Amino acid sequence: MKKLLFILTVISFVSFTSCDTAKSTTSDLASETMDYAGMQDLFTNSPEIQGKVQDQLLNNTALRNKATSYLKDNPASAAKVADFVKANPGAAKGKLMQYVLDNPELTKQAMNWVKSNPDILKKALKLIGM
Repeated sequence: MKKLLFILTVISFVSFTSCDTAKSTTSDLASETMDYAGMQDLFTNSPEIQGKVQDQLLNNTALRNKATSYLKDNPASAAKVADFVKANPGAAKGKLMQYVLDNPELTKQAMNWVKSNPDILKKALKLIGM
């Protein structure tokens, strides 16, 4: 009886581990094989994903630096970004990104930038585990 219980426990453990490994491999493959249009559609239609990307814009240094550079150079956002920088000399880029995300117009500019750049969109989705 003890041997049977031991064997069933081992089989259950192996089965559980195998299912978990297969699930993570499948989701990893899905994110790698998704085309740009699929990524855009996923991003556009999910406020939850957009919120997670906004968190990454705030917390991921590389993504934040690229976004702030874009916003400084973009004619539609440059004036507002310059006003913030003038009003807050020496402020960290994190503070600038917080200002951007608190401003609906600038947030829209930043999110459109993410959506319109395949490499940035793919990186952002990978950062949030997609």
